[in-house]
Amino acid sequence: MAGSASLGHAPVHAPYTSAACAAMAHRGPDETGSFITAEAALAMCRLKVIGLHDGSQPVFSDDGTIVCVLNGEIYNHQELRAFLAARGRPVRGGSDAQVLPHLYQELGEDFVERLHGMFAVAVYDTRRERLVLATDRVGKKPLFYARPAGGGVAFASELPALMLHPGIGRDTDPVAIDQYLSYRVVPAPHTVYRQARKLEPATVLVLEKGRPERRRTYWRFAFTAELTDTPQAEIDDTIDALLQQAVHDRLESEVPLGAMLSGGLDSSLVVAMATRQLGRPIHTFSVGFEHAAFDESAYARAVAEHCGTRHHVYRIGASDAKDAIDTVLTHMGEPYAFPSAIAASCMYRLAREHVTVVLTGDGSDEIFCGYGRYRRLRDLQDGGDLADRYESVLVDGVPHALKDRLYAPGFAAGIPGHPHNHLRARFGRTDPSLPDLDRAMQVDSGFWLSDAQLVKIDRMSMAHSVEPRSPLLDHRLIDYVTRIPAARKLVGVQEKAPLKRVAARYLPRQVLERRKQELAVPLESWLGTELRSTISDTLLSEASLDRGYFRPEALRSMVREFRPDHGYALWTLFMLERWHQLQEDSTAREAAAVALA
Repeated sequence: MAGSASLGHAPVHAPYTSAACAAMAHRGPDETGSFITAEAALAMCRLKVIGLHDGSQPVFSDDGTIVCVLNGEIYNHQELRAFLAARGRPVRGGSDAQVLPHLYQELGEDFVERLHGMFAVAVYDTRRERLVLATDRVGKKPLFYARPAGGGVAFASELPALMLHPGIGRDTDPVAIDQYLSYRVVPAPHTVYRQARKLEPATVLVLEKGRPERRRTYWRFAFTAELTDTPQAEIDDTIDALLQQAVHDRLESEVPLGAMLSGGLDSSLVVAMATRQLGRPIHTFSVGFEHAAFDESAYARAVAEHCGTRHHVYRIGASDAKDAIDTVLTHMGEPYAFPSAIAASCMYRLAREHVTVVLTGDGSDEIFCGYGRYRRLRDLQDGGDLADRYESVLVDGVPHALKDRLYAPGFAAGIPGHPHNHLRARFGRTDPSLPDLDRAMQVDSGFWLSDAQLVKIDRMSMAHSVEPRSPLLDHRLIDYVTRIPAARKLVGVQEKAPLKRVAARYLPRQVLERRKQELAVPLESWLGTELRSTISDTLLSEASLDRGYFRPEALRSMVREFRPDHGYALWTLFMLERWHQLQEDSTAREAAAVALA
């Protein structure tokens, strides 16, 4: 979706809206629709999943004064229809989006709190000249916005689409670049551009003619750690019931539905629950690798046989990685250096050959204490500042010492407080009375989950016109699990202990007892072989050395050394420069201008 509102300034730039939607056709190849006046423009390119024949967008209130566009799915739309009908607001049509204008009329800006699902929503109130932008609780669906020159506001579901607006500058943000180099992603609310912003999860932004903007957060990951004495059996039964309900809610679809199946605990449990509830086989998808240490395909196949699915595997090689790099960066719209996006892109491309909707197992690690770094943090002997200790086990892009060696003096001067631990402010918003692990999970849930993991899922799925649904990210399940202390989730060396006990009710022992393996690719091997010349040529190009971020001689020295322990740093630097070549150098800028001609 995309749009703009004048908010009392110059009329909206109408060509922007259609150009932005055209740039995002992969997100919605089935249908387009728009609403355009001098005061506002809203448009949608739609992937048809629910309401195939009567679900066109934008959607309107009965009196035509409220217009809405929705990116995502509202899983409780039937319940909301009943709620609205009881209040004299019957909803016509079969799509989930059609409840939105009526719900807004009934509840005002609080309407978003009644929504269960994954969504980014734009509501325009024509009488008040008010634009309301809202995101789902966890950050499954993205929303970018900016204040263009001349006034008003523009928004879009993807950053490259937003940047087509001629009133938005393209200067990069040194703070965003610095954060990217540490964490391999650009965390919200920043984008790589100074003028553009991401709307953070669980946020309502209200922009109205003649009034200052208002913003509020309507939900948060609580992490109270209060269920210290609740019996284990009660915890397990509650998790089981909540997850079953979450799976059930995500099975509604008028188009073919399948599931991602890595062979790990999370996706395997989701597939097992889904096949039990559906009572029929579904298509499942996984990737394999030529490098045995990264290949989970045998585990995925074992789960597929256990659950009786129609299983499909794509085997990834180094040539796939080279081909996928530009796809990843083009759809991300900004630097992104998680190589697992390569695997995700291949999986969703495979899935699109058979289905339109997939269930995924994403989202459990941040709430069930599933990352290995949580164990490393717990076992650190040195005390001191929690933000510094956590950054020491989290940062795997370009460490501070290497930044100091690389940064050009002028670039470093543009980063306040450099060298800067960007996690400190996030830890400052957590409860200092909580255990360290609970605070670390809370930070990750508002940062690592939404800015790294969910960005990957959304962009790579939408690149191939596939809708992902993640039951483990249901906010009702999260509300319960975050009340369980970390010490009851990470027990000795066993991660995600409660979830594993629940999974034992559905899955064979070989899945439960295997070593945890996150979706990863054999990057170190590829860096030293097939990708080495590509990375060297890119980073040592004249354009790269002239960017102004780094001292040319320091960058030349690092690239020529090509040390194994600099593998992820080299990859992070390479993806930054390749992004510049794709999005910001002259040919890309010219293509953007043509789109608005």
